[in-house]
Amino acid sequence: MSPVTYETTPHGNRTLPQALDDLATSIPDRLYASVPRDRDLSNGFADVSCGDMARCVNFTAHWISTTLGRSESFETLAYIGIPDLRSAAVFLGAVKCGYRVLLPSPRNPPATNMSLMEQTNCTRVLHAAEVAPVIKPLVALRKDLVCLEIPSFRDMLGSRPEPFPYEKPFADAQDDPIVVLHSSGSTGLPKPITMTHATFAVLDNERYLPKVPGRRNRDYSIWDFNGGGRFYTVFPYFHLAGFLSLLINPIFTESSSPVLGPPLMPPSGALLKEVMRHQKLRALYLPPSIAEQLLMEPGGLEFFKELDFLCYTGGPFSPNAGEQLSKVTELCPLYGSTEAFQVPQLAPSAEDWAWMEWNPHFKVEMQPSEDEADSFELVLFADESTRTISALNHNMRSIAEYHTKDLFKQHPEKPGLWRYYGRKDDIIVLSNGEKFNPVPIELTIQGHPALAGALVIGQGRSRATLLIEPKPDVADEKRNGLSESIWPLVEDANRLVPAQGRILRGNIIVAKLNKPFSRAGKGTIVRKLTEQLYNLEIEELYATTSAAPPQQELPRLQATMKPHFEIGTVLSYVRSIISSSFPELSGIEDDDDLFSSGLDSVMIGQLLGNLKGGLKESSPASDLSWLGTRIVYRNSSIRRLSNVLAHFLNSGELQTEGTTQFRITAMDELVQKYTQGLTKASTPAKEDAGPRSVALVGSTGYLGPQILAALLENPSVASIVCLNRGSDAGDRTAKALESAGFPTNEHFKDVKFLAADLGSANLGLSERDFNLLSSEVDTIVYNSWNPNFSLPLPSFEKPFLSGLRHIIDWSRHSPKRPRITFISSIAAVGNWSKVFPKEPEIPEAPIEDGNVAMHMGYGESKGIAERVLQIAHRECGIPVNIIRIGQIGGTITSSGSTWPAQGWLLGIIRTSKALGVLPTHVSPVDWIPVDALAMQISDTVANADSTSGYHIFNLVHPEVAAWGMFLDTLRSRFGVDGQRISLPQWLDRLDEKAQADATEQKKYAALKYSDFLRSMGEGREDMRCKSENISKISQVSMIPLSEQLLAEWLAGWKF
Repeated sequence: MSPVTYETTPHGNRTLPQALDDLATSIPDRLYASVPRDRDLSNGFADVSCGDMARCVNFTAHWISTTLGRSESFETLAYIGIPDLRSAAVFLGAVKCGYRVLLPSPRNPPATNMSLMEQTNCTRVLHAAEVAPVIKPLVALRKDLVCLEIPSFRDMLGSRPEPFPYEKPFADAQDDPIVVLHSSGSTGLPKPITMTHATFAVLDNERYLPKVPGRRNRDYSIWDFNGGGRFYTVFPYFHLAGFLSLLINPIFTESSSPVLGPPLMPPSGALLKEVMRHQKLRALYLPPSIAEQLLMEPGGLEFFKELDFLCYTGGPFSPNAGEQLSKVTELCPLYGSTEAFQVPQLAPSAEDWAWMEWNPHFKVEMQPSEDEADSFELVLFADESTRTISALNHNMRSIAEYHTKDLFKQHPEKPGLWRYYGRKDDIIVLSNGEKFNPVPIELTIQGHPALAGALVIGQGRSRATLLIEPKPDVADEKRNGLSESIWPLVEDANRLVPAQGRILRGNIIVAKLNKPFSRAGKGTIVRKLTEQLYNLEIEELYATTSAAPPQQELPRLQATMKPHFEIGTVLSYVRSIISSSFPELSGIEDDDDLFSSGLDSVMIGQLLGNLKGGLKESSPASDLSWLGTRIVYRNSSIRRLSNVLAHFLNSGELQTEGTTQFRITAMDELVQKYTQGLTKASTPAKEDAGPRSVALVGSTGYLGPQILAALLENPSVASIVCLNRGSDAGDRTAKALESAGFPTNEHFKDVKFLAADLGSANLGLSERDFNLLSSEVDTIVYNSWNPNFSLPLPSFEKPFLSGLRHIIDWSRHSPKRPRITFISSIAAVGNWSKVFPKEPEIPEAPIEDGNVAMHMGYGESKGIAERVLQIAHRECGIPVNIIRIGQIGGTITSSGSTWPAQGWLLGIIRTSKALGVLPTHVSPVDWIPVDALAMQISDTVANADSTSGYHIFNLVHPEVAAWGMFLDTLRSRFGVDGQRISLPQWLDRLDEKAQADATEQKKYAALKYSDFLRSMGEGREDMRCKSENISKISQVSMIPLSEQLLAEWLAGWKF
């Protein structure tokens, strides 16, 4: 049987795997999704095409078929992973193999997920490596559970599998079960909802719903973007909204492609802002809380103006936020459920942005609620006439009339407009859209002999609160201590619900004797009336606990020998804090990633509060304001967090990378790691004095295109191949060249672009491509590095240091023995004058002392790379050029080019404006124009005298100006002025303001670089570099630096 083609398969009669294969054949380059290259979004995104995704699916289908075999009876196969594209690949691959896929939430308690597996007869679980800590408790509950780790997405994407066709036509396959999602569990444990091909064909059909004259449909057809487009979503794959975003949108719509954030980074307004800076989006699909966080930022409203619309679900917008947003974009409140999917609507007028109007061609009825005056329950109907447009027909086949238990209020003046009001049952929806069922907690705590009732509240709040009602005979003096006496029971109850629903110690309210809970005639607690009764106490509690989470009485940290804290003691302390705060994390290993193990944004606040509580006991005089969310993100394991705390407790320093000895040891270990096994090559290199054949590793960014342009103009360069992450590097490089004023002429067309993976052997290239490079390339320019000054050293190991070792291996095994030209940084040796005060100039020579690197991950990693290359030259005879560059400036020869904002400089400017003072003597103004720098680098590549040996070039501006020129430029050209104070005073002022104004820390952009700036002491304005070697081989001239030139460079920045 031959598969039907994309062109001949009508909407509503397609299966997802067949439709993707058809797309991969017909338009393989169509965008499927865009994903971040790594956790740091400054490294950009990688676009995944439909052809790429089809390849990942085929790879996974072959892997499942080989590992587990095919299923002839739609056996259930569970998948638990992180929010990345592997979920889509596993689902589609498993469907091709005949399975139905259960997608339990990794956030569920183990017992909940085990219940879902038992209800669906699931005995096999596929999982991502990152969630191994979540899998361990499942195996403990069921010893015969088969759990298999799936390959990484990188492996899937880099594969070249044979096709794995799915040839079953829709007519035969429509009722086949393919996926199992689960309800939120409103009356107990979550219920599995099995879905079929026909379930999703309903969404494919919604574009055919009849139109109402003069009105616009608001259903799944809104995602049919004319010409294609991107949208950002934060919903995970196990949530219906996330599942549809990752599968229906890129396959069934025409066409909308999801943009994903870093999979282990909790969504936030700050993350949304970073995504929108890197991506041209047409829409957002979010819980309101995320959009509101960005809206509160200065200039936040501007980010929404270019959107076609903003879809939201999981809660309402605040009236103020909604009014602002509705003036710049279309707001689309969506209503639906896992059982019934979204209810098709008509778009109301802009002023009615918060209201919904149901499509009259869809069978719904609003029935008055018996329990709540003036509210109506939405009821859905299913019959043969709704088969192609209602998911109910397929998800709940025996149901003809479905009572949603969702209540709505009608518009007071416009009949037919409805606003969501709440649930008939007790599910609580927090402000971030997270849901939980409070009943298990309430039932457990009500069992305490001193209590008459317990009620969990939190609808629309950031976290849950417990309201307890003592029995009437409990004396007032005992009531005051009741929250402490019931705490062990609360801890037991917390184990019964997901993390977002747990009660913190400080979020307990004890009811007053004269204000008993409101109860119905049959004795049950009336939730809404009781909440209203205690509204004042509830508001006071949330107001007083919003700034910092309450602390628990947890294990104290004791010094083993005052005032010294052994790392083992601190490890035990952090481990006990985590296990006491979050029992489900008690089994994780010291090196397990906390976020992979289940830590989320709600839990971070509790973790920090409890850590600080214990630390205050052991070190009451310590200022712990530095211990915040950023520290946890950057040190997201028990061991790394313990190292940070131990360093602070023993030294009092706020740097997160440890003592000097610890720092040097860490650097030395990486040097040793990446020089192990370096031996002399078995064959001598072939000498070649002819034109250079250059491999440029990293042709994107700011400097990369300029280096490529200079190499193209160099007559000593015969050929160039560019190696970059991502298959679109050629387009990105061309756009950068054109914006810098360089035409992409005939020479550029001769440049070859290859997608490389620095972290993989042979740089992830095919055997054919790598062998070709090895036989032709005689010069490698390594220009790929993360320029983020705020990241710690471990963030640079992979792929940058590991990539350097792969490049070294390339050179030492190649018959050409290509020379490695490494683009290093003055930051690698920027601490020179502090270590060698009698020798003020940084020499153009190898430096093995790790102390000379500036105290930041960027400079340390560059220094490590220099030392690794020095050993590679000494041991293997590899020719090496080290190009140490200082601060790169704008251009002097190219028109139309702008100087990208330099993070640390822009941070100083913005923070100085907020503080009203400016720092002095920060650094010399020796900024080198980027085009002049690129030409000098090109000259080092072409230099005949550097075909062997180890050469170092310090490339800075030869005429150094004082930092005052920069400050004078800000004052005279941009009106940024204020008192000038020393750098340490300025940083102290910054810390004081940030601590006093914690809610406005976003105004102080330099906080991100405070560790780096602190390491500069009084400033590095006196830092000088010898720069003599370049003048021997290059005639590139530099114009003097001036206020006029700096003003031209800074003109494109937004202060």
